[in-house]
Amino acid sequence: MSNQIAYDKITNQIIEALEDGHIPWEKPWAASNNGARSIHGKPYRGFNKLWLEFIAWKLGYSDPRWITFNQAKKMGGQVRKGEKSQAVTLWMEAFNHESSCPVKNTKTKCENIGKNKCSRYMLMRYFSVFNVEQVDGLDIKPMPAGIENDFDPIEQAEEIVNSYLEREGITLATGSEAFYTPAMDSITMPRRETFRSAESYYSTLFHECGHSTGHESRLNRKDNKVPVKFGDPIYAQEELVAEMSNAFIGGVTGVTNEIEGEQRVAYIQSWLRALRNDKKMVVLAAQQGQKAADLILGESA
Repeated sequence: MSNQIAYDKITNQIIEALEDGHIPWEKPWAASNNGARSIHGKPYRGFNKLWLEFIAWKLGYSDPRWITFNQAKKMGGQVRKGEKSQAVTLWMEAFNHESSCPVKNTKTKCENIGKNKCSRYMLMRYFSVFNVEQVDGLDIKPMPAGIENDFDPIEQAEEIVNSYLEREGITLATGSEAFYTPAMDSITMPRRETFRSAESYYSTLFHECGHSTGHESRLNRKDNKVPVKFGDPIYAQEELVAEMSNAFIGGVTGVTNEIEGEQRVAYIQSWLRALRNDKKMVVLAAQQGQKAADLILGESA
């Protein structure tokens, strides 16, 4: 299975959600304390986290665990007839061996890797998972309730932003629009009082912080060289990275900002055009968005 088949499969899921009027990275699930994870408890990251938490919210699953068909079978369970699986990504290490390499016909790493002979690369595959609530007969313990936060999510948002801006030396200025200027390494935001809610303000600020992580002194993303305006197709990839990082940070802070009305329709149509033109965009943006969120939150991957 080629990388392109995997990209197509994943992106088609996103397109279907957008056509139904949903924006998967809009974070309607942000208040949940239990993020999506494998049946063995390992938390999902990147695209897999965004998509499975969106599906759990949409379909009303309260259990955050996901399992493959074969895993369910080995554990004595049975996926119910008619249940729909979700495609998630898996990156695998692969190698190109030169003709004289003793392991040239295998998938084994050799001592020539990195010595201008044999080379290493990454393959993306997709596989299908079901929520455990779609499976009968699993002998598993119920998930404990999430730990209730004893802090004000808005106060936490302020702390995260201030810590990131101070740590990275980024200037926060006031203006009539929200945007990040790479040449000045500065974020411009309208006055707080002009936003319809605190959530809207912080969500917008998280988005601009996401752009700032692409600066050459940080993650050095190639599309992060000039200010990005909403709907600009040239910089659609960078805009989506900022959206993804915003979603990941929103999942930590509980800050959400749903887009409404005519703006929502225009927003969805903009992403549909971009994703139909580039089937790799959403997967790569989720990867980069996760790195951006980790940087803003001060976490290592």
